[in-house]
Order: sequence, then C-alpha cells, then structure tokens
Amino acid sequence: MTESSWTEVEILERLRNVESGAVTDALVRLGLSGWMDGVLPLGEANRLVGRARTVKYAPKTGAAKAKTNIYSAIRSTPEGRILVLDTGCANTWILGENVAHAAFFQGLGGIVSDSLARDASLIREMDFPVFTRGISARPPAIVLVDVDVPVECAGTRVCPGDYLVADADGVVVIPQDFIDAVLVEIEDIEQLERDQEAALASQAPLEVIEDLLRRKKIRKSGRP
Repeated sequence: MTESSWTEVEILERLRNVESGAVTDALVRLGLSGWMDGVLPLGEANRLVGRARTVKYAPKTGAAKAKTNIYSAIRSTPEGRILVLDTGCANTWILGENVAHAAFFQGLGGIVSDSLARDASLIREMDFPVFTRGISARPPAIVLVDVDVPVECAGTRVCPGDYLVADADGVVVIPQDFIDAVLVEIEDIEQLERDQEAALASQAPLEVIEDLLRRKKIRKSGRP
C-alpha cells in the first residue's frame, strides 16, 4: 500500500470541505472511477466523510454461513469509520432504526449500503448519515458472511480503509493508494471552478469558458 504524505486527520479535514462532484472530476482526470450508482441520503443528514469498514453479505444458502452479525461488526468498528454494506444490490431492507442507532451510539461516521432500508421516518429523525438505494418493507434473504474484505457496493469497488465522500449528489470512493493524487487534482479543479464562476458572472467570451471546461477535463498520463 502506498503511504500518503498527509496524515489521516489532515486528509479527512480536507475532504470535509470538498463536494462529491470535485472528487468525481479528480478521479476522471486520473482515469479512475469510484461513484456509486443510485445510493443517496435517506434523510437530512446528507454529508458523510470517512474511511470504509467493509461488510459483505450473500444470499441465504447452505453454503453461505453467517460469520458474525451486524451488531458485532458495528461494535468492533473504530469511531468515525463508515460502514459500507455490500448486499449485491439487494432489493430488500438490510438496515433500519436499530442498526442506525447502534452505529450512531458506537460513534461511526455513517452507513452506506447498496440495499434498501426500512424505518425511514425514524432514521430521518436522527442526525446521522445513512445512504441507501431507497426504502422497502420487503424482508432480506441475505446473511452477513465477511468483514474487512474488498467489496463491490453499487457498482464500485471499496477496500477497507478507502476514503468516502458523500453528499446530496451521492457517494464517491477514493482508493487509499491514490489519495494524494486525488487531493492534488481537487485543488486544481476547485480553482478552475472558481475561475469558471467568475467568467460566467462577468459574461466573459465563450472562448474563455470553453478553455476552462477543457482544462477541467484534462486527464493525467501517470498514476502514483
């Protein structure tokens, strides 16, 4: 694993001031992807930044044996981490008020799941970020089979310790080995965004705006 030149505290502090769109633009520049499909905030607590603790589910079969349960996984998760649930995009709930409260009282930074959720009105009353693909009363037919392994959540690979940035637009994952490169690109992209806003406000010539758009999309040839 590539060591970052930033401390974890510095990285998280920087990411707390970044929109998911800027992260997406930075990933595209580096030839990476990391955006989850259709995973959105369940309530008003729609801002989430942290490192991933991964949890993998599988269909209930004779071969799929529960390795632990979600409450045990939550209790062993360090404060501030984001619980990322890979359910294979289950069209059932896999979390509700109890799981959300357990994560909240453990001091986690939030929950991201490619499943649906129940108890939506109760979760929305909490000041705790929960991101899912929607809401359903349909019960699950999956079991928790592993933790701390690479998973795929809503079409995106997530490894333990990867960085997540989520807001009203959705969830974006930054592979931890690329965090320094992504932060560099974010700095440049945010400056170009400010320049573009100024150009639009001043009714600058279209050539100026087109040049800014072109520069935002420039891909980098090398990877760290």
